[in-house]
Amino acid sequence: MKTVTSHLFLLLLLPCLLLTGCVQSVKSLSQDVDLQLDSDEGYLLIGVESSRNLNSILIRGPRNLKLTSEDLQKGSQYILISVPAGHYTIDKVNFTSHYYMRLDDDAWGFKVEPMVISYVGDFELKKISIWNSNYRVELENRSSEALTFVENKFPNILKQRRIRYLGPGDDKFFEFLENVKTLNISTNKVTAQ
Repeated sequence: MKTVTSHLFLLLLLPCLLLTGCVQSVKSLSQDVDLQLDSDEGYLLIGVESSRNLNSILIRGPRNLKLTSEDLQKGSQYILISVPAGHYTIDKVNFTSHYYMRLDDDAWGFKVEPMVISYVGDFELKKISIWNSNYRVELENRSSEALTFVENKFPNILKQRRIRYLGPGDDKFFEFLENVKTLNISTNKVTAQ
């Protein structure tokens, strides 16, 4: 009987473990050193702006990620991490260990492409009023601000990698800048001759 009970327990435990999956706590890169990424990995760049300190943000995808309180202080910051390429969704914001907000619709999805910096937007969490605990949550595209951050903080990585907007919606800002740089280089070569 004891063996049957232990096997039954394992059979019930296994689906729970598979459904919850493993979550990896991640921390923003602090040094401007391009990592030796696997061919199926890329960089995730996300901005976070919050009117309060946050405990964590959970992101579901090929690897479930947990942005921790170390990178989620009140104010604005960008987080750059290496992750497996694929589709991800911001799933849950933990204000404290007991108070959280789940994000259920498709507006929170984004993609990370291999071997590039995938900017997915600025995640904004602002309190609507001091009189209640409601928050306005948005994932906004601020490509120019994100580019300025990467140019200032991670210029060496940016020299080695292309940057793309891969958050909700469609934006070709980075591709436009790339074309302008290519055009300038071509014009300079013609002028020099």
